[in-house]
Amino acid sequence: MTQKVLTVSAFTASAFSAALLLGSGAAQAGGCLGSSCRPAPCKGSACYNLVQTPPVYDTIAETQLVRPARTQHRIVPARYEYVTEDVVIQPARQIPHHIPAQYTSVSEKVLISPGGKRWEVSIDAHGRTTGCWVYDKPQYGYRQRTVEVSPARTEYQTIPAVHTQRQRKVMVQPTQVLRDTIPAVYETRHRKVLVSHGSQHWQRAGY
Repeated sequence: MTQKVLTVSAFTASAFSAALLLGSGAAQAGGCLGSSCRPAPCKGSACYNLVQTPPVYDTIAETQLVRPARTQHRIVPARYEYVTEDVVIQPARQIPHHIPAQYTSVSEKVLISPGGKRWEVSIDAHGRTTGCWVYDKPQYGYRQRTVEVSPARTEYQTIPAVHTQRQRKVMVQPTQVLRDTIPAVYETRHRKVLVSHGSQHWQRAGY
């Protein structure tokens, strides 16, 4: 393209120089002097006209990135709730109770004299000494005796535990960091582009 433009320009300069020379010769032949003289129109088969072709443009649609995709961090705070729970204020316990031994009095028959056979000598009314065997019956009596009815022991009384209810704050969900991806934003824009460059060339007159 550059070579063609240079060639046309050289040709244009040569033709323009020739036209100037012809015009100057015609002015001198007609005796025209001063700025009012105009060159005579080109005649003959050696005349050319300068033809110009305008450039051609077109509009194209392009998708352009307006905002790139990005990641946005979002903090979700921890979430708490109140729960009701059973609390032991006082645990169960046992209280000892000491029960003393129980006694009572009992009456029991006891042998006082076993009895038996004994030789006994006596003097009767006539003054005679008489000996004989005397049989004695056993002699019994009663006496009071204290006996233990039940021994000493320890009994335990169970005191149940004392409960109450209270509310307690607990963490249900910890703090979280969420990442939200925001997609890229595109936009369609129209742009005017050059389809073909304009040109100019010399064309022989009469064609």
